[in-house]
Amino acid sequence: MFLYECLILQSSKCGILLGQQRYLILIKREREIYKMKTLIAYFSWSGNTEKIARNIAAKTGGDLFRIERQIPYSKNYNECAYHEAKDEIDGKIRPEIKRPLPNICNYDSIILAFPIWCYTSPMAVWSFLEAYPDWKGKTIYIFPNSYTDDSQYFTTSMEDAKNSARNADIQPGLFNKEIKKLDAWLTEKGF
Repeated sequence: MFLYECLILQSSKCGILLGQQRYLILIKREREIYKMKTLIAYFSWSGNTEKIARNIAAKTGGDLFRIERQIPYSKNYNECAYHEAKDEIDGKIRPEIKRPLPNICNYDSIILAFPIWCYTSPMAVWSFLEAYPDWKGKTIYIFPNSYTDDSQYFTTSMEDAKNSARNADIQPGLFNKEIKKLDAWLTEKGF
């Protein structure tokens, strides 16, 4: 967008560099003018990711959407993690999701939160992303969380999202303990 790309204004006498605070005001104003909306889509098995997603939605005013598998995963962790989820990932199986989002056109920014399962995102997240043939004009921020702080999981999640969300602008969000930096990150991104 025009305002995002214009950090430097040219006048007849000199260039004026906008300060960070003024730049953020311009981003927020642009969002209001163009009625840009944010979607917080999340997959949560235990409820941890849901807490993060609800926190983001409360701070941004964005719409919340829960990604759910048509046939729910077992409530037993071992059955879910070591059998159902692992079998899907190993077989690259895209499970049917309970309900796709009716209209992705209403959103320009998507914050996608999910746990890391077997070194990647749950396959239901892939099903969600692949349900839409074209994500052109959409920015997707990745928010994976895991019991470990291994940044390789974050990198893998970014690559998986790029492969699943055709033409989307995939951007890093925050990973695990970085969630403490959420307010600063949201402000930096103009939410």
